[in-house]
Amino acid sequence: MSLQPPPFSPTPRRRRGGSRIAPLFFFAGGCLLVVLSGVIFVTAFFFRSNDTSDAFAWSAPMELVDARALAPATAFLALTNVDAAETLSRALDNGHWENAYAAVAYDTRLSFTTRLGALLQLAPRYSALKDTRKAIACYQIAAHLATFAPGLSDVARLDVYAQASAGLRDLNARDAARWVTDQAYIVAQSSPAVPRDVRARRLAQIADAYDALGAAPLATQARLKASEAATALGEATVTAVQNPFDPPGVPLPRDAEFDRVRQGRVTAAQQLQDDILDASFKTMSAVPKDWVTSLSDALTDEDQIRADYYDQQLALAKDDAVRLTLLRDKVAWLALKLRVARGGFGVALMPAWEKDHKAIAQALGDAFADLSQVLEAQAAQQKEVGRATDDVIRHELNAARWGWFTTVPEQDLRVLLADNNQRRNDDALRLDALARGNRVVYWLVPAELVGQGERARPK
Repeated sequence: MSLQPPPFSPTPRRRRGGSRIAPLFFFAGGCLLVVLSGVIFVTAFFFRSNDTSDAFAWSAPMELVDARALAPATAFLALTNVDAAETLSRALDNGHWENAYAAVAYDTRLSFTTRLGALLQLAPRYSALKDTRKAIACYQIAAHLATFAPGLSDVARLDVYAQASAGLRDLNARDAARWVTDQAYIVAQSSPAVPRDVRARRLAQIADAYDALGAAPLATQARLKASEAATALGEATVTAVQNPFDPPGVPLPRDAEFDRVRQGRVTAAQQLQDDILDASFKTMSAVPKDWVTSLSDALTDEDQIRADYYDQQLALAKDDAVRLTLLRDKVAWLALKLRVARGGFGVALMPAWEKDHKAIAQALGDAFADLSQVLEAQAAQQKEVGRATDDVIRHELNAARWGWFTTVPEQDLRVLLADNNQRRNDDALRLDALARGNRVVYWLVPAELVGQGERARPK
């Protein structure tokens, strides 16, 4: 038998050709998927909402200080004999926005209203600089302060909310803007301290804000309320704005050694400030390290003397007014010390303090706790104990959020707030807390809505 070649069959050739085409097919398909994914990503990038705001987000203001952006020309004023309000004013007048923000964040001696006014000036400045995150934070912190400030009238609160809501909407921070607008709506509707004409005007503005936020039903509701206020017969009795509980202090007890070291630090800081002005430095990094030596030495001496001074004088103090003065001064000093320890002047003034910044923060919290004890005891002796205690708790909660009062958990302070709200019998709006998970926002509501949480929000 002879061997014959097998008959010709094209099948194997087709399989070989198919095996070459299949990879090409999958490769082309993969490329198409990559292209489509890229198109989707680019489209999402350019057409996405840039609302990254969160009404419940909160960072202590000092966490947002950018020490690299401080202007040398006014950086050390807080260490001279220029008072807190003037230091802030000079920074604003010179366009040194980060210096002004640092003063707001660190200086405990500034009043609520001074701090609030500065933030409303800083927010549009940061917006113009395209620092959207800082601009949004300034508006949110301003709204927070307007809610907490004991001595601020509800009419003034509405002014702040209007500015903050408009600014946040311009920055497309819609979630934060909606929260501020909701707060304004509650105050405009419910506060007994808002005159009828102001109520009508503010409710109309709130309606416009809701329209801009796409909340048409609430806009309609607010316009109806505005119309009702505008056409109401007569003027309902308006609750007078009460002075906040803020007991005065007295001059600090005199001590020659204390005065000497304080003046030594003031002189060193003023000399450094003058030298920087003469040199026309534009950035803090340009300041030579050896220029701060005298100021660093003066701070070391002062800190040692102050520690002994506070211990001795507080042990001797028999009057609450003296204790208040001493403790307020101690808190202010430790807050200044914390700023140095956190590099809040843009240069390494005290490397040893920087290594010990947590202990300094603890000491500040302890001093604030001592101050709070004195204030709470005095509030308990007032005729309107509920209102006075509320003012103290507001200061404590604000200090906790600011990063000054860290030794008492914020949750414990909220318990004190809730207990005091139950005991009060006045008609003023109540400060209340609304929690989402482990995050909290504070707002003002009428007494009947305290503790209602999300159910108290306008709907």
